[in-house]
Amino acid sequence: MTSALTSFYRSLTRHKLFAALNIGGLALGIAVFLVLSLFVRFETGFDRWIAGADQLYIIQEHYHMPGYPETPNPYTMGNELLQLRADYPQLQGTRIAQMDATVRQGTVNTREAMAAVDPNFFQLQRLPVVAGDPTRTLADPDGIVITQRAATSYFGQQSPIGRTLTIVANGTPYTYRVGAVIADMRKDMSYTSELFVPLVAPRFASEWFDHWGSTSLVTLLRFPDRAAARQFEGELAGFADRRVFGDNLKKGQWEQSLRPLVDNHLYAPSDRAVVTTLGAVGVLTLLIAIVNYINLATARAGLRAREVAVRKVLGGTRRALTRQFLTEAMLTVILSAVIGLALAEIALPLINTLGGMALRIDYLGADSVLLLLVPLVLVVGAVAGLYPAAVLAGFRPAAVLAAARAPGGGRAGARVRAGLVVVQFSIAIAFAIGTTVMLAQAAHVRNADLGFRRDGLYVVRSLNSGSVLPEQKTALMRAFAALPGVSDVTMAQNAPGDQSLTNFSTMYQPGMQGIRAPSLMDVRVGDHYFDTFGARLVAGRLFDRSRPADDRALRADGSTAPFNVVINRMAAGLLGFASPQAAIGKQIEGDASMTIIGVIDDLRFLGPRRTISGTFYRLDTRPLNDAYITMRYSGDPQKMADAVEATWKRIVPTEPFGGRTIEENLYKAYYEEDTRRGRLFTMGAVLAIGIGCIGLYGLAAFDTTRRIKEIGIRKALGASTRDVLQLLVTKFLRPVLLANLIAWPLAWVAMQRWLSTFDDRIGLSPLYFLLASAVAVLIAVATVIGQSWRVARAEPARALRYE
Repeated sequence: MTSALTSFYRSLTRHKLFAALNIGGLALGIAVFLVLSLFVRFETGFDRWIAGADQLYIIQEHYHMPGYPETPNPYTMGNELLQLRADYPQLQGTRIAQMDATVRQGTVNTREAMAAVDPNFFQLQRLPVVAGDPTRTLADPDGIVITQRAATSYFGQQSPIGRTLTIVANGTPYTYRVGAVIADMRKDMSYTSELFVPLVAPRFASEWFDHWGSTSLVTLLRFPDRAAARQFEGELAGFADRRVFGDNLKKGQWEQSLRPLVDNHLYAPSDRAVVTTLGAVGVLTLLIAIVNYINLATARAGLRAREVAVRKVLGGTRRALTRQFLTEAMLTVILSAVIGLALAEIALPLINTLGGMALRIDYLGADSVLLLLVPLVLVVGAVAGLYPAAVLAGFRPAAVLAAARAPGGGRAGARVRAGLVVVQFSIAIAFAIGTTVMLAQAAHVRNADLGFRRDGLYVVRSLNSGSVLPEQKTALMRAFAALPGVSDVTMAQNAPGDQSLTNFSTMYQPGMQGIRAPSLMDVRVGDHYFDTFGARLVAGRLFDRSRPADDRALRADGSTAPFNVVINRMAAGLLGFASPQAAIGKQIEGDASMTIIGVIDDLRFLGPRRTISGTFYRLDTRPLNDAYITMRYSGDPQKMADAVEATWKRIVPTEPFGGRTIEENLYKAYYEEDTRRGRLFTMGAVLAIGIGCIGLYGLAAFDTTRRIKEIGIRKALGASTRDVLQLLVTKFLRPVLLANLIAWPLAWVAMQRWLSTFDDRIGLSPLYFLLASAVAVLIAVATVIGQSWRVARAEPARALRYE
């Protein structure tokens, strides 16, 4: 072992460039692998740390109607659990309804995330308890369980047990007594909250709470194992036959299934694909680093050929030499791993900021990084060191000592190195193409036509607490309209990035009814809705609030006469109209008779991944429930935000304000996650390309060193510096160009699958492939020229005196 350490030390100090390239490349590869492994572990570890989480299942609903999103919905009707227990008395389950609530302390009002749950919630979702008994607390209608953060925020260092909090929910204040404190919510949980109160129906149930087809809350069931869960899942069809199907839902339109809680976070195929891709980036970046090590180790084998020959002459066996070189490789990997771990620690704060995560490196416990790092060192050391050790130990002493120059592995060695360059640059170019496509898609999403003008729009989101009175909403609308710079104000049940209600109604032309009839989204809007958003009218006209048939606020109570609606272009197609103009004046049926007066272009409010739904709009100029106020303005966004907030606090002083620009709202709702994950991919891809270039630089340094005399002779015979550079660059450019033939089809398949998760997406143009490959080739050429330039322009006399 001592001799191996001595040899390792001499190898590092004698060949500093190769040592720096080897260790630096491996350290970067290990750092990228560690960071992305932590990311994958974080994303795939949601809820798995909760005791008994693998026994919990979410009831999810599937709708099979034209126009209705096919994505499974993890929410149910409020009282489904009670009906299930009536048919299956032994069934274990609980419910959670998440909402925003206002905590009132004197004149201070704070917005908090709150969940209404059944008393047995913490028996099924067993979270760490700090004080008190959560189950007993929730058995009291006025009991409340809070997190440590909330306890410190509202009660300081005093014990919160027995203290009271006044909470305004749905406009009504309730006094709750704290009976238990749980640990702060972790970021890797599906369902989090700061406050937990009992699910008392009179306080939290809406008119749709006991209505099949509504989605009020999450219903969780517990089963002893997957077999029991699958067996119960088979019973859900019979339960629906007995309890569900009727006038509202018909067989064939709706069904339920079970979703494991531990699979909930990455249930969408697009989310799973992104996490899998980033995991692959980590593994492939490490592979590039390993290939670098093998390439550089075999390339510099000739520098140690005479050392090996002398050792063999003095009695060294092939086995002993192989063991020595494997030990050196293992020591190199250990040193690289230590440096890589340090780089990962340094980079994590930046990664967490860019990725919006809470990744950390633990050195002890079940999540210890050592459990990953030790096997990694052993595997990488063995894989990276085995081939170079075999090459070094295989030199024949007589041939080496008789040769005029140190061996370089011959044609076979050169081919192996070229093949390894092809491998690493195939991966690097595929990453470069992926990065180019991702950046292009992100730019497209930011600048795409959404059907409305998104500049100069501000949305007030704080009306949904239920505590804002109708007269206050009316006063807010008037005050906002009077603000300097505001040109239009509207109130509606949706806004770009927000959708308070997602009611769908089956609509049809007379004579078209039945299961084939499309399901259209029902959105109630206020006056100036289309003007505020700048929606484009395709056919017909927009609402006129002076016409009773347009405005539901002007209709007599109980009237059954058809009222007027505006539909979007998608709805016109789903309803079977040949053109938007053909829909004007036609009557459609659903929960009421309606007449189409206008068709607008599709408004993409729900993000680039979601398919645009067929939508019909009803005008209602009364103050709406579950609504948002959106205004169009000109001028400085910050000044407008300050003016809107000041107006809110003057009219609704008891409710915390919430508002932001539409750009911010869309980013938070739909673009932020893709942007953060795209940054991780881009960083991994850039480092992968950089590691490949490190190896290419090392190979170029080795090759130019071995060919110094040849270059001198060529220059003495009349070759120019340009000729020599062309000779050296061409040799390394061939495998890089060959790598494109492998990278292009791989990147094409991967990017096609990724783009298919977007409804609004770019075309996969060959320009992205040409651009990424050109950049990779230019970097490779610059790397080789950077090493070869000094040798190529040296005087022939110096080269011929070399050694």
